[in-house]
Amino acid sequence: MGEQLAGRTIRDVMTGRPVCVDAGTTLTEAARLMRDHGIGDVLVTTADQQLLGIVTSGDIVRVVAAERDPGTVPAGELTNRELVTVHADDDTGEAARIMKARSLRRLPVCERDRVIGVITWNDLTRGQRPQPPDSDAGAPGLGWSTRPDG
Repeated sequence: MGEQLAGRTIRDVMTGRPVCVDAGTTLTEAARLMRDHGIGDVLVTTADQQLLGIVTSGDIVRVVAAERDPGTVPAGELTNRELVTVHADDDTGEAARIMKARSLRRLPVCERDRVIGVITWNDLTRGQRPQPPDSDAGAPGLGWSTRPDG
């Protein structure tokens, strides 16, 4: 990962305060939030920020391609997936290993079972030129991004 991240924790490089929705939020509203915040996904959480799942722009495309109305599909319908998370005090190398092993570009950051942020491949490689993991196309919804390119 490079010298600049050596010995750093995920907390040092993560993006805090991710955009969250509840399970009943429609995909249309989730898409509006993504657009308004310039992001490629939203987290689906409980009122007390427990992570239920993730909805990505790719998930919404798949719903539309299946000719379903995103205005009637709740975000919670897409959250029955195995979630991979990291802890804020983990080393950045751990996040990189997980992302590479699972072909993810982003990971939720949790502390005491609550979502506190997100770390992206771009956060780990800022100022470097390594190749990102393939993509999350093979594992929809397992990670997320705070930026459309992340």
